[in-house]
Parts: sequence; structure tokens; C-alpha cells
Amino acid sequence: MQAIRPIVIVLLSLWPATGFALDHDNLDPNRPIGMEDAYVIPKGEIGLEGGVGFNDRREGRTRVTFQPQIIYGALYNTQIEIQGDLFTEPNTLVGANKSGDLHLGLLYNFNTETLNLPALAVRVEANLPTGVNSQGVDTQVTGILTRSFGRLRAHLNAGYTVLGSPQGQERPGAYRAVAAVSYPLGYPTSFRDTLIASVYTRQSDLREQRNNTGVEIGIRHQLTSRVVVDAGLGTEFVGPTDRAALLGTVGLSVGF
Repeated sequence: MQAIRPIVIVLLSLWPATGFALDHDNLDPNRPIGMEDAYVIPKGEIGLEGGVGFNDRREGRTRVTFQPQIIYGALYNTQIEIQGDLFTEPNTLVGANKSGDLHLGLLYNFNTETLNLPALAVRVEANLPTGVNSQGVDTQVTGILTRSFGRLRAHLNAGYTVLGSPQGQERPGAYRAVAAVSYPLGYPTSFRDTLIASVYTRQSDLREQRNNTGVEIGIRHQLTSRVVVDAGLGTEFVGPTDRAALLGTVGLSVGF
């Protein structure tokens, strides 16, 4: 956590004097499921996000995760992110995401959606080895597409992660793909909730194991103009023997 502190101080020094509304329909990764849309937060806005997740594995003990995150609208089409997930049983983790690693990300939106083109964005991330048993800088690139069909929105995420220093049987790199839809509940009389559902597949963390493949469903609720709460559930029906029997997340996002 010492590595996070100076960056947090820099971001807080950029804190805007006026408040901004936080949009429950702007989907961020893990808020509440593992997908996102192609849009960034407005320029100058700061979002503080946090969640608690659990992974009830088919083999092994249930793992709990605390997910604090700061996002900042650096430009009209660019947001930067700082995150540092904390896991129970940190010594048992394999793959790129280790407990206490500092995650630095940049999301760039190329365009808003038009009649002919979907909204397109790219995310670039670096995981610094500040966590438990972490070695090397891991990098990830993800392409994001969002397309509207009436009030229904469809999303595609496709990314690849490169491990800076794979250990033991860890893969040196792995891909991940997600297809999702989101829909505003209660529209047009109410617009406070967004329902999201996805199906995903990703290469396993260790060599010679099947892809982790599963489904997730979640909801984001606009509590106030600056506060959004979320919750999600999922399961993996294909994968290694320790794949998730049940995944879950509850979270809170506050905009400034």
C-alpha cells in the first residue's frame, strides 16, 4: 500500500471544486461483473470505487477480495485508474493478479457511437509487483466495443495479458473474451437501474488446463446523483478443477 499513497496524493491535488453526477449506466470492470463499456467518465471527474467479492471454488477454500479503485477523467476521452486488489490466502494465488499488486490503467475512447459505427475504446494496464509473491511487471491490452439496439446495449471485450516473470507452471500470456448486454430497467418511467449479463472465457492461469468459461449477471442502482451501488453473481461451468462454483460482488461508487 505504500506504493499507492503518493499517486493518491497526486490525484487528490487535482480534485475539482465542483461536483459531478455519476452515471450508473457507465460500466466499469468488476462493477459489478468482469466487463466494461467503451465510455469514459467526464473530464475532471473523480470516482472512488470499492467492492467486496468472493469466489467459492469447486476445490479449495472460498477466496474473498477487497477491490479499492480510483478513476479520474484526465481528458474528454481518457480516464486513468489506480487499483490494488487484496485477497485472502494471498500465498495461494497464481497468474497475473497477486494480492497487493498496484494496477495502473488508461482507458481511451476513440469515438462515440454513430449510426454506422459502434463506440470503440482500448484499455492499457500495467500491474506493478508490489504484492505478495509477485515478480515482474505484467501488462494487458483490451479492446472494447459497445453498440446500441434500441435501449439494449451490446458489449464485446477482448484482451491479452503478458506476465513479466511467470513462475512455475504459470502461462507467459493469456487471452480473455467477454460478450455482454445491458438494459435499463423501468425505462421510461424510471431510470435508476441497469441490468447486465455476460458470458466469458479466459485461458487458465496454469499451462495444460482448460479455459475458465462462465456467465455473470449484475445490477447497478443509482442511489443518488453521485452514488451508485452494485451487485453481481456468476459461475464457471468449464475450467480447471478449482474453477468458481459461485462468484459474487457487492460494491459502491462515489463520484466527485
